[in-house]
Amino acid sequence: MMWKAHLALGALAGVVLSAFGPSQAPVIITAALLGSLLPDLDHPHSKLGRKVRPLSDLVYAVMGHRTGTHSVLFLVCVSALVGFVHMPAGAGLALGIASHLLADAVSYSTGRPFTTGGAGVPAAWPVSNSRVGVRIVRVNGFFEHFVVTTGAAMLAFAVAALTL
Repeated sequence: MMWKAHLALGALAGVVLSAFGPSQAPVIITAALLGSLLPDLDHPHSKLGRKVRPLSDLVYAVMGHRTGTHSVLFLVCVSALVGFVHMPAGAGLALGIASHLLADAVSYSTGRPFTTGGAGVPAAWPVSNSRVGVRIVRVNGFFEHFVVTTGAAMLAFAVAALTL
């Protein structure tokens, strides 16, 4: 998915998690927003990759796109590291990364929808490069822009208004 969809889903994840700890809402939501973009650090042309270009170039050169940073190992290591310093931030980051991985697991750019070939993320990397997912949402398509992005953003605002 594109960065706006990832950000909207990260916002929704952060707001929902913040309902359980409203005093930490700014930290949790900020961490979830960052986490929702963080896996695409492996792509120099991504929204985050352009901001930290030398680091993104290095990660891309070593791993390529949608490999290590799109795995459960990445989610656990990064969020645990942050969680040791600040637990709510680690939890927000974990949920943001998880939202990114789930969104990428159901998105596709080419091929037929509702098939599994070539779709998904390598969740078990480095143990396996097999991808987990199914093609449901076309990247940069109508459903992503108007249903996923707009729907997640509206739901995030609604949940925030009701709980924070």
